[in-house]
Amino acid sequence: MLFLEAAPADLRVPVVDLEGHRLTPCSPAKALQNLVDGLADLDEAGVLHLRYRPLAHRKVLRQVRRRDGWTCAWCHGPGSTVDHVIPLCWGGRTRLDNCVVACRACNHSRNNALPSEFIARTGFRPTHPVILRVLAREQALLREAERSLRKRPLSSCTSKEEAQVWLLAHQAPEAGLKPPPPGPVVTKWKPSRHPFPELYLP
Repeated sequence: MLFLEAAPADLRVPVVDLEGHRLTPCSPAKALQNLVDGLADLDEAGVLHLRYRPLAHRKVLRQVRRRDGWTCAWCHGPGSTVDHVIPLCWGGRTRLDNCVVACRACNHSRNNALPSEFIARTGFRPTHPVILRVLAREQALLREAERSLRKRPLSSCTSKEEAQVWLLAHQAPEAGLKPPPPGPVVTKWKPSRHPFPELYLP
């Protein structure tokens, strides 16, 4: 910890996942935050060992894109992101049965809204089987997601965001998951012949 606090900002800290796969090195500040949050351990050689599996996340995203193509499951326009039907903040997981392709406008506007809330606000009529399955049993699936989150280990998480929700659920289990209410829909998909209507530069 002290080594990271005193390290120059341009130093790159080596990172590996639970299986020992090498990942992109990070800054000392990010490494320190992972340690403070309980999401990683630092070995004697200065290598950060994540306690979750980000490579599994990437594998699911590739499978979702292969299954859905590049069509947004919400507005049926061109899609370029992957959206969690039951959001991570509600205990949703990065799995084929909970992820769909979405355009950036729908994904960002939806924020942490439940599928029924998002459809009520937008008037969309999704036909994707994953969304329809969740809509049919939304409240039961939410309860199952929260119970699963409390029972499964941190190593089952496939992204930093999912791991952070896991930590929140385990730090105050009696409180229950209480994501903040979603904001208003601030963007709408606009028909375009271009396959990626929204361009976001790093």
